[in-house]
Amino acid sequence: MQKSTVFKLIIGFLVIIAVIFSIYAHATALFPGDLRVTTFLQSSSNPYLFIIMETLSSMFGGWYSILVIAIIGAIVWWRIGKLEAILIPVTGLLTFVNTALKLVINHSRPEVIMVLNSPASAAFGPVSEHPNNGFPSGHAFFAIILLGLLAYYIFITEKKPAVRVPALIGLIILILLVGISRIYMGKHWLSDVLGGYLIGGIFLTVLIWFHQTRKSQR
Repeated sequence: MQKSTVFKLIIGFLVIIAVIFSIYAHATALFPGDLRVTTFLQSSSNPYLFIIMETLSSMFGGWYSILVIAIIGAIVWWRIGKLEAILIPVTGLLTFVNTALKLVINHSRPEVIMVLNSPASAAFGPVSEHPNNGFPSGHAFFAIILLGLLAYYIFITEKKPAVRVPALIGLIILILLVGISRIYMGKHWLSDVLGGYLIGGIFLTVLIWFHQTRKSQR
């Protein structure tokens, strides 16, 4: 089976799952397990944990994300190549697609009252200025595309297992922690985060396919 066919099958499968997931998100306020996971994660009021979660949440959203893109793009250009570096800011531009999906799906974020009932409530403010733009999570979407692309670059370029394996594990953990931070901060449900990972994973697969196609043409 040709590589392009494999990519098409993977992308097609992910798109079907994402469409089903999105339709369900539009039709319901809560997925099974959303409330339980949020309550569990917010059960800790440790101030140090809150600082960590807030920092992770801030890094992959707003103006901080531009700085993250610039730093990673510069390092990738220096260590790997121009084509690879050009794809890094593309991950940021794709977040506009995520914003459009939020408007269409119109899925509510966690209620303010739910956050206020949390033991960590003293640190939380209002949930969001856009209460119906929860699905998919933009932070999860951006994190899996950007960090996933970086993990792909490391996987194909780093030959030393002692470097490659810890780097890949670290990036996977970071991707997961970004999603967890959004739930802990009361900004998203678990379903929003999973939706961000799923839909972001589709675009990540497309970028990897594009990169491999361009490299094979050289």
